[in-house]
Amino acid sequence: MKNILPLFFLFISRLTIAQVNKVMPSEANTFYQNAMVTIKPGIKNIIEKNANKLTRRKVNVDSLIKELHKNPLLRDGNDKDLEAITVLILVQVSGNADNDLKDLVIHMDHSKSGKKNEEENENCKNTAALIVENKSEIAQSVSVIMKKLSGSAEMAMDKFK
Repeated sequence: MKNILPLFFLFISRLTIAQVNKVMPSEANTFYQNAMVTIKPGIKNIIEKNANKLTRRKVNVDSLIKELHKNPLLRDGNDKDLEAITVLILVQVSGNADNDLKDLVIHMDHSKSGKKNEEENENCKNTAALIVENKSEIAQSVSVIMKKLSGSAEMAMDKFK
């Protein structure tokens, strides 16, 4: 624990330019927690597969919704239903990004010196900056979708229970 704390502060101090500008709306996290418990396993599988596919990648919400339209389990869903599923996918992607950031911080090695170690740590920092930027964009997209759904997200999920 003693070794991790200085690493954490060093990591934070170097990434001050890559701060998350948008925070995931608390309604989205609550919606995710409630929905993942009650939805059908097939829908949950779709959410997890898409989230894993989008981890560490830029997310285009329109492309994601178009792809969801093609899925046989979701063909009967209207736009609100697919937007609700998209929110769940994006919240999962954000959670995956949090886990990636934790892994990067844990695996950064500041105990060794040398050019190779410095290059590895610099790569970790660049990767972390990209992840943080992506998390910010995801949070902004989720915020926009949640405003559009405004309370109908839970009703949209009734079809998938």
